[in-house]
Amino acid sequence: QAVFLGKSPVLLQGPTSSGKTTIVKYLADITGHKFVRINNHEHTDMSEYIGGYATSETGKFEFVYGALVRAIDEGAWVVLDELNLAPSDVLEALNRLLDDNNQLYVAETQTNFVPKPSFRLFATQNPPGTYGGRKQLSRAFRGRFIEIHVDEIPPSELTTIIHLRTN
Repeated sequence: QAVFLGKSPVLLQGPTSSGKTTIVKYLADITGHKFVRINNHEHTDMSEYIGGYATSETGKFEFVYGALVRAIDEGAWVVLDELNLAPSDVLEALNRLLDDNNQLYVAETQTNFVPKPSFRLFATQNPPGTYGGRKQLSRAFRGRFIEIHVDEIPPSELTTIIHLRTN
């Protein structure tokens, strides 16, 4: 319901291996949307989201757009995995995309990227405090998302999943 009733970003919080990313991939697959996963960690930098300068095949030094910019431009569904591991400067860069402006500005090319109508933004995180290194996202930042709690997969369901996947 959160995905199909509006364009608000969705934050899925729950324990490791509870299917947070898999849920989004499944929905993207059955609705025909391209799926992009960007994994965050304590050393994530903006180049992974926005891009950076690199040498092209022709030997020219040029700006190559990152995964988030390409996904916005293609109208993909993006999961920012382990969002509460990302450094503060990475989170701050998402503000324009998450607010009413709904754009991503790339200073290096002085370009505003407006998401295609099919673009959707998701984020996942393990509960802060329970898992090492996870910080509590600010209430203002979290308020830009629809938050959904994902519980652990019950053992009986996990047994069924493993059985069906491995015959």
